[in-house]
Amino acid sequence: MNSAEQLRIVVVDEQTLVRAGLRALLQAASEVNVVAEAADASEGVALVRQTQAQVLLMGRPSGGEDGATVAQMVSNAMIHTNLLVLTSLQSPAALESLLMAGARGYLTRSAGGAALLDGVRTVARGALFRCPAVSSVRAHGPPPVEPADADRSRFERLTEREQAVLVCTAQGFSAPQIGARLNISAKTVD
Repeated sequence: MNSAEQLRIVVVDEQTLVRAGLRALLQAASEVNVVAEAADASEGVALVRQTQAQVLLMGRPSGGEDGATVAQMVSNAMIHTNLLVLTSLQSPAALESLLMAGARGYLTRSAGGAALLDGVRTVARGALFRCPAVSSVRAHGPPPVEPADADRSRFERLTEREQAVLVCTAQGFSAPQIGARLNISAKTVD
């Protein structure tokens, strides 16, 4: 396969050793080419723009941004790339929130090399990818626990804005980020 047909990938993680391991796993497939690596998300987004990579594989960036924040950065940069988030999250709701924020897929850190390659290939096509390890745990594990009625009742008593702030907080956004999303001040968020 020539370089024009290869999937171009940018890998972001704060640890050099993790980036090297991801590169080695990815480049075992002949159609994958890791064109750049970065320690932080903003540098990764800039490298995607330079290299026109189809996939941004984001682990733990040195700036501490989460997957939803990086998805927003990609959107704001108006570049066309597909974000695959390597995460330690296990909650189905938290994982699905990554997709709602704009990521094309997620992969847990406990997944293997085959799942990594499958995830990269899937998001490169523009399709959604959910880590199979999480899907099988959901399918074979205990059913999800419903929140207690008292908790649900308290949530429903909140105003619509308070509910939106609470949901954004649960997704890991800071007060300034929530304020920007909801068009309110950070002080109001607090």
